[in-house]
Amino acid sequence: MGNVSTYLGRKGYRVTELSVDREGRLDLDELKESLTDETALGTIMYANNETGVIFPIEEIGDILKARGIPFHTDGVQAAGKIPLNMKKSKVDMLSISGHKLHAPKGIGVLYIRKGTRFSPFMIGGHQEKGRRGGTENVPYIIGLGKACELAKKHLDEENTKIKALRIISKQSFWKRFQTL
Repeated sequence: MGNVSTYLGRKGYRVTELSVDREGRLDLDELKESLTDETALGTIMYANNETGVIFPIEEIGDILKARGIPFHTDGVQAAGKIPLNMKKSKVDMLSISGHKLHAPKGIGVLYIRKGTRFSPFMIGGHQEKGRRGGTENVPYIIGLGKACELAKKHLDEENTKIKALRIISKQSFWKRFQTL
């Protein structure tokens, strides 16, 4: 289990982890079967950093919305690599980490859709509409904004490069595999 799920399990919450197939894909029927009236939150990574699998976020969102369950996705590996349109998305909360976009380490974003119930992690001042206490790190926020702007500007170019590398890598693997 991940750090958050381990923590929640220790606090008495029931945490359900879903399996993936040999390709690293999620079984959406297993997801549907795992949901109960007590399910408080659905959360999944948008893209797996080890396998490269991009999960069917909108389909998952439909399943969770049909049950009235808030939906969070860890978009750390997706931000700057996959177009993210939060206005059209079924995601209620999305987290990203700035250093994955070449922004300074230590800055990130928790997007929360308007109307989504949320309890603050840190109680304090009026920052972020009462959702977070503490002084805002304005230079890092500006750095993250610029990194997002540049990532969006170069998204197509980067995806073309990555696609080519993926094809070369796959071909190299099979050539090496055949010589074993």
